Amino acid sequence: MPNFPSVIPDLSDLVFAPAIPLWLLGVAAALLVAFLVFTLLRAPRHALLRGLAGFVILAILANPAIEHERREAADDIGLLLVDTSGSMAIGERQAQVEAALETLRARGDGIEWQVRRIGAEDREGTRLGTGIEAAVAAAESRRLGAVLVFSDGVSRDSPAARLLPAGVPLHHLVAGTRQPDDRRLVAREVPPFTVAGTSAELVVSVEDSVEGSMPLTIRTSAGYRKETMVRANEEVRLSVPVDRRGELDVALSVPVRSGEATRLNNEQLLSLRGVTERLSVLLVSGRPYPGGRVWRDLFKADPNIDLVHFTILRLPTSFDTTAPQDLALIPFPVEELFQERLSDFDLIIFDRFDLTPLMSPIYFHNIAQRMRAGGGLLVVAGPEFDGRDSLGFTDLAPVLPAQPAGGEYRQDFRPQLSPDGRRHPVTRTLVPAGRDADWGAWGSLAEVTRRGGDMLMTGPGGRPLLLLDREGEGRVGLIASTDIWWWSRSVEGAGPHSELLRRVAHWLMQEPDLDEEQLHVEGGPGELRIDSDSMVPLTGASITGPGGDRQDVSLPESGERTVEVGAAGLYEVAAGQRRRFALVGNIQEFRRIAPDEEALAPAVEASGGGTFWLEDGIPDIRRTDIDDRAAGTDWAGLVRREAGALIAVDTAPLIPAWAALVTLLALLGGAWWRERK
Repeated sequence: MPNFPSVIPDLSDLVFAPAIPLWLLGVAAALLVAFLVFTLLRAPRHALLRGLAGFVILAILANPAIEHERREAADDIGLLLVDTSGSMAIGERQAQVEAALETLRARGDGIEWQVRRIGAEDREGTRLGTGIEAAVAAAESRRLGAVLVFSDGVSRDSPAARLLPAGVPLHHLVAGTRQPDDRRLVAREVPPFTVAGTSAELVVSVEDSVEGSMPLTIRTSAGYRKETMVRANEEVRLSVPVDRRGELDVALSVPVRSGEATRLNNEQLLSLRGVTERLSVLLVSGRPYPGGRVWRDLFKADPNIDLVHFTILRLPTSFDTTAPQDLALIPFPVEELFQERLSDFDLIIFDRFDLTPLMSPIYFHNIAQRMRAGGGLLVVAGPEFDGRDSLGFTDLAPVLPAQPAGGEYRQDFRPQLSPDGRRHPVTRTLVPAGRDADWGAWGSLAEVTRRGGDMLMTGPGGRPLLLLDREGEGRVGLIASTDIWWWSRSVEGAGPHSELLRRVAHWLMQEPDLDEEQLHVEGGPGELRIDSDSMVPLTGASITGPGGDRQDVSLPESGERTVEVGAAGLYEVAAGQRRRFALVGNIQEFRRIAPDEEALAPAVEASGGGTFWLEDGIPDIRRTDIDDRAAGTDWAGLVRREAGALIAVDTAPLIPAWAALVTLLALLGGAWWRERK
């Protein structure tokens, strides 16, 4: 029988092993209570001894016992978490950590040192907090005496403040020097968007441990390049032109100084977005018809577009007996629209317009000039396009992608995408790849002769239906039918009328996402991923590395390729008419390389641990109790947990059998003697 101390037992170790089922024990207890109540009512003097005897019997049946665990003594765990991220290779950081590990391993004193490597990186930099939480979760918590993290603290996240069991400290041993010798380019202010045609105002600075001036180089994906002198540790404002809408890469760099800790933070890649505050569209309908409402509904539904719409209802030469003051009509403001305010419109649409006598020839010349300078022009042609007053016989004729061919095709037909239409970004998403267009029919088609541009949609016999072209800096389109409204009314079946017209209009207004040539470049660990998309597949790309070395690579027909590159840093990729920049390697890891206490500070403080700089020396390790202070100015505590492996569980009855029997006999004898008298 185990030898227990002769003291009151710890009731937390008390267990019960009833000799009879619990329900039967409960019935016996209930009968005892009822018997005692009856005795108190009939013979109160006899109740005490009878009750005590009954409770002794119940205690014997309940069989209370004390359990005692026997454990094998085991060392407490000191968990050593070593940051292995890229920034730890800077300077003497790794050497400091290895020296500290050797010193700690040499100390025993009931401590089992367990080393774990943490600091996994992604494109956003090291996530030290995630690594610490995973390592602690995998440790044996009963034996864990302290967690010591060897890291420079460069991290994108922090561990949870209440990470460790109560009383177990987390100590941060900071690797590196407090003020590393480094030059760092920092972007202080970058506007989220800039109005196209203006300049973006950037605020940058060069943080440097050495004062002086240096050149700052600015490059953009639009071909802009400038070099300006800046002083260290002073903010400077830069103006970068944003000529057009869409995304613009801005690459900034300063020279590498001798003795720098790393060159990877001497470069910055920023992204600007050019926008237009409001787009203005002028829609001129030569006559009222159902198609005019389709155009009006389309532009009114777009909050970024200001629409000016005129429908010609009455010519100056029209004979009408109604007095002019009784007509709710306004004159067509030709001079205001096509001379005074022409430059305000991003897109001009002539819809079934053949009223050229209303306008002086100089106005059509102005429209052509505006389009060549960067505007958009769309002609929706019906049977009027072949008339003597057609737009095809004005000064617009040289910029239009088609000319009147005479006549009109009047028979139901189903529009189809041409081979170019299946590749062009305006129309290629209208029909799933590998399938034919299953659209409703249109009823008429203007006969035109194509003179240039891309033919995206065709009618019967391959006749041109939708043509898009570029002229100078502007863009022009022609739809050789006025029946797209049939799709909106499902006259002979439906079709993607809203999506088609919206994409055509936005292409004409130079929406960057709809350009025929696209280039996307993304940097990864040691590689560049190039994705080009063009009407005519690009066959090659030129890559310029951080050191200025150039590499020409071929591109497959799909336009997608991954190129392995050597050094980390800023790369420039040019393909076709496009140029993009990308950062290769985990650049975020080196954006700020100065060691930092803040990432781990909340968890260290919450656990009662301490922060120590390895450049000041390795702290002394002291054994502490769980309720003691766990850190000092030059020492770190490791708690005595006194946990070990369970060998056996000893069980001993709370009341020895002989004591229970003697007590029961004494109570029964006393009760008999008292009742006998």
